[in-house]
Amino acid sequence: MAKELEMKVMVDGEEFSRCLDLLRAHTGTRGDDYVQINYYFDTSDFALSAARSMLRVRQKKGALYLQYKNKRERKGAMLLCEEAEATLSQFPSSVNPARYFNGAPDGECGLLGNLVTHRTDFCFPDAVVSLDRNLYLGKTDYEIEIEGEENAIEGLAAFLSPQGESKGGNGKFSRFLAEYRKIYCVEGDQT
Repeated sequence: MAKELEMKVMVDGEEFSRCLDLLRAHTGTRGDDYVQINYYFDTSDFALSAARSMLRVRQKKGALYLQYKNKRERKGAMLLCEEAEATLSQFPSSVNPARYFNGAPDGECGLLGNLVTHRTDFCFPDAVVSLDRNLYLGKTDYEIEIEGEENAIEGLAAFLSPQGESKGGNGKFSRFLAEYRKIYCVEGDQT
């Protein structure tokens, strides 16, 4: 499993546009625009999310990737986690993560739903800044995500100075799951 270090900041639409314009002016590019769809899976008793793990199929640029994240821990305003990935040839109706990833729990996981992200990436030597407009379960939110080396993340965050709320551990899946539970009245741990 690979380690991933990232910072997430939730912003409103106006702040999102300001940061997008700032990055375009700074880099002299429009950025790499694309749509990705995260399809989230969990067991019927939500064992993965209760263990602060996440299983998804990500559809991106014509390919499907099965991704498993766990061992999430905060590092100041940043989040450090382990992530493993496998390429899929077709979309699964259910997934047992233990069949794909060493150390993953053994149990069949069903599809909960999806989150569509309209993303613009800006690449820097030691980090990537992603500006995301996310749509899920009737909601839209805006997020700035910086992933890479710690010093680069801190420097880019200072450069952008996004006026929003840092969400070190509150990623897309956590927000999706909170909304899912509101809609479907699912009892249990609010991850």
